[in-house]
Amino acid sequence: MISLVLFSLAVAGVLSVAVSMVQGYKEQRQAIAAETAVRVPMDFLTDALRQASPGVQSGQIWDNTTCTSEALKITNSSTGPDKIDVIYASGGAFTSTKVTYTNATTSIDVVDASQLAAGDQVVITNFTNGNLVKINSISGNTLNVSTPCSTTPAFTYDIGSLVIRARHATFFVGTLDGVPTLMFDPDTDNAAGTAAAEPLAEGVEDLQVAEWVDANGDFIGTEVGAAANDDEWVFNNSGDTAPAITAIPRAVRVTLVARAAQPLQGNVTLYQRPAVEDRPAGTADAYKRRVLRARIELRNTSGSP
Repeated sequence: MISLVLFSLAVAGVLSVAVSMVQGYKEQRQAIAAETAVRVPMDFLTDALRQASPGVQSGQIWDNTTCTSEALKITNSSTGPDKIDVIYASGGAFTSTKVTYTNATTSIDVVDASQLAAGDQVVITNFTNGNLVKINSISGNTLNVSTPCSTTPAFTYDIGSLVIRARHATFFVGTLDGVPTLMFDPDTDNAAGTAAAEPLAEGVEDLQVAEWVDANGDFIGTEVGAAANDDEWVFNNSGDTAPAITAIPRAVRVTLVARAAQPLQGNVTLYQRPAVEDRPAGTADAYKRRVLRARIELRNTSGSP
């Protein structure tokens, strides 16, 4: 009987260790899964930002469909996730115009339309101004495009203007079946968009963006971040004043926070959503998290190197 009791105690100890190890491995797998889930969308997002404002150094591209004019717009929030609205080159397809294109015409003759398709968006640019239009159909090398909205400023693009396949998209954090999810709307979340937003990565609960506007032109961008407006970075501290529409950022910093799919078992409140940029930390809970941050230099604008 004594041997049986000792054997039972030994088995109980082994089982306790085994259960702890299994739980530890499970938590580790959840943390790894959270980190893996955020890496791919981060690459996708940084590529889009790196190609923002194709062919237009001013960063001002008029979208003939949505009646907006900013190639990169950050909607900041200090109480929730930020939102990114960006016009960027898509796929490296480009050609040039064979005839003059104005706001009074709904077709564009180009040198080669073989890399384009109906439904694509293109930026027409003379490197000073740019307009984003949607292709309704293609006949040979003629692009039949949508009529500009009524508030679109008058424009004229001469023969030889560059035509670049582009996309006007929105990145934001939403909820899918109760799970926080990084969403991607391929034709913006503006009312003019017809395509539905689609999930890019489940488990992403926060998207924070800071902009560096090189106001004094010294190419340094030293960051303080101790008080509002104490450096050239915007939205890195609560109370920062939003940059003017005409201000061209030199770089942006994007942070994604991903949480594990399942909370830790038991009454555990060991973790919390971390403080990022101008958004404070969340309340304690049982979800493990991973944070991924990237700084992106904008290639196409005059604010970049």
